[in-house]
Amino acid sequence: MTQQTSAKVNRIKQWSPIWVVPIAAVLIGIWMLYNHYQQQGALLTLLTADAEGIVAGKTQIKSRSVDVGQVVSVELSHDLKQVIIKARMKPAITDLLNEDSRFWVVKPQVGRGGITGLNTLLSGVYIELQPGDSDKLQLQHQLLDSPPVAPADAPGIRVVLTTAETGGLAVGDPVLYRGYEVGTVEQSEFDLSQRRTLYQLYIREPFDVLVSENVRFWLSSGFSVDLSAEGLQVDVGSATTLLSGGVSFDLMQGWPAGGAVADGSEFQLFPNKQSIQDGLYNEFVEYLLFFDESVRGLKPGAPVEYRGVRVGTVTSVPFFFSIDKPFEVSLQQGIPVLIRIEAGRLYENLTLKQLRQELEKAVQRGMHAALKTGNLLTGALYIDLDVSEDSAPDIEQQALQAQQLALSQSAGYPMLPTTRSGLSNIEQKVLMALDKINNLPVEQLLVQSEQTMQSTDALMQNAAKMVAQLDKLIANPQLQQLPAQLQQSLQELQRMLAGVSPGAPAYERMDSSLQTLDQVLRELQPVLQTLNQQSNALIFEADVTADPEPKRAEQ
Repeated sequence: MTQQTSAKVNRIKQWSPIWVVPIAAVLIGIWMLYNHYQQQGALLTLLTADAEGIVAGKTQIKSRSVDVGQVVSVELSHDLKQVIIKARMKPAITDLLNEDSRFWVVKPQVGRGGITGLNTLLSGVYIELQPGDSDKLQLQHQLLDSPPVAPADAPGIRVVLTTAETGGLAVGDPVLYRGYEVGTVEQSEFDLSQRRTLYQLYIREPFDVLVSENVRFWLSSGFSVDLSAEGLQVDVGSATTLLSGGVSFDLMQGWPAGGAVADGSEFQLFPNKQSIQDGLYNEFVEYLLFFDESVRGLKPGAPVEYRGVRVGTVTSVPFFFSIDKPFEVSLQQGIPVLIRIEAGRLYENLTLKQLRQELEKAVQRGMHAALKTGNLLTGALYIDLDVSEDSAPDIEQQALQAQQLALSQSAGYPMLPTTRSGLSNIEQKVLMALDKINNLPVEQLLVQSEQTMQSTDALMQNAAKMVAQLDKLIANPQLQQLPAQLQQSLQELQRMLAGVSPGAPAYERMDSSLQTLDQVLRELQPVLQTLNQQSNALIFEADVTADPEPKRAEQ
């Protein structure tokens, strides 16, 4: 039997060179993997509500038309409320990804500024990057719905406008200074806590120096028409505002510019320029008026004038606040209207105490209010104040004014006396005249008129009969021959008068007889004078008397 022996194994302690190849391959792989991650750059996360047009592995991220990254994945969030977009950026772009950076999708759009993004019709949409100035790195951003108006580092100033009214402005609307475009509306946001709208405006350099403490902003509509008691006002804006509107700002007339404002300052947005002027008169005295005529056409904001000069504004029509039984008050005392007399409209540095004192003196002198027509087209009314020194009101009017005064005092306002307007007085007089006419004995007048007409008819019939008789008389042949006979008689009279005309024998004989008669009368004159002095001178011889001699004048 053969004896078996075990083999002796000796371990080789020498390192084999064959291992160099796999180790080198592993090291090269690690280096390549490290270099690959070094070349990839940061992984950016974008959040949006809709990923329309964005495709993983295709959609590019650009900045100023240069590729700076690519979308690698598009996924829904766990709550399915938004889309998570992940994009791999180039290494050199990492410094631009800060908290001020903005991202939005560039695609074809038709807006107020025209048509944009037409180059994406063939290449597809892409995401635009707008770098910020912050030094803080941020790799997660919200994808904006619309592009920002201006870069965050653009030179200029940004201000915030606040208003209680919604609408009227949109992102991209122009900001105007005296009709010249100097900026743009950047953002629009509604504050739920304070229930107001916030607008962020960007005003570019060098026009940012125009924004000072005392400037005022107002909505600038393209075309507006205001037909009120003050007349027709037409405001036509620029071609830009005609299509989209905008916001304007300027200093009010006579105001100082004030100091410069910081970036992000807040201003109030007024609905129009006129409302800015009205808002300056914030010191006033309120009065309650009672009108016993129609107030149709009188609206809040209507002017209160004193002999053509505006001194206040109508506040409320009708004013039933803190007044019990308003319908009964309207029937008995009149419709209450609240007005305010504004101190700033009279003269500067007028205190409310001085204003109240002057108004009380004016009421004592007979100042009253009346409704006047401000616009015949619209029927708009305004309140006119005037001082009248007419006679004192009668007992009925005094009682009514006492009731109105008690109501105004209970409501907490002083009362201003009122009177009817001119048209109302005319209307009242016309009604009174109609009442008097209605009270006239019309039936009796009609009966008398009928009798008069009958008498007139009878008279006309008699006149017709008389005219007929005259016609018969004129038609009589003897009456028709009468003119010829008269003419013949006149001719004979003319021939007779021609016989006694100067130069005719009869005329000469008559003239000689008259001269003889004159001579006889002259001769008889002494005889008659003697008989006048002595009636028996024809029987007895008359005494001869000397002629009277005139007396000589005394010396």
